[in-house]
Amino acid sequence: MSASPTAPTRTAGSIVLLAVPVFLAFSIPLLGVVASLLLLPLIAHRVRLRLWPRSPARSTVAWSALALIGLWLPALLSLLSQGAIPLGGPTVWLLIPLCAPGQLSTLIVPALAATVSVLAGAGISTLARHPWPWVVGAWIAPMAYIAASRWLVDGIFYC
Repeated sequence: MSASPTAPTRTAGSIVLLAVPVFLAFSIPLLGVVASLLLLPLIAHRVRLRLWPRSPARSTVAWSALALIGLWLPALLSLLSQGAIPLGGPTVWLLIPLCAPGQLSTLIVPALAATVSVLAGAGISTLARHPWPWVVGAWIAPMAYIAASRWLVDGIFYC
């Protein structure tokens, strides 16, 4: 006889599920963007009843869209402005992988920093029973990635 997971375990699993597309997005160039676009709304909708029971299904779509905008806005602004807006410079390579950091740690540590910000937002949103803190975490994620990337890589990319 197997024991069923307890409610806190299922909640923690739901929080981790929300962070998986973010880790993929910030650790796998080009494909991570697609993964985040496809997985984030699906996972948010799936965990909605466990994490945010009062949020209707339609609002989950809107919150997911806001989270996706937050994840990719800095990179898109930097890309579309051709570097005039340097805000998302370190994340642009995830959209167009012409160059990459030289070491595995310089790839994984910034992705983990972004993921931790989403995990923190998702954890707070679980306590608040509303998705907006998760979205705030998603908006902070690229800034955490950029900070960790600049600290580790300091602009050294191999092409």
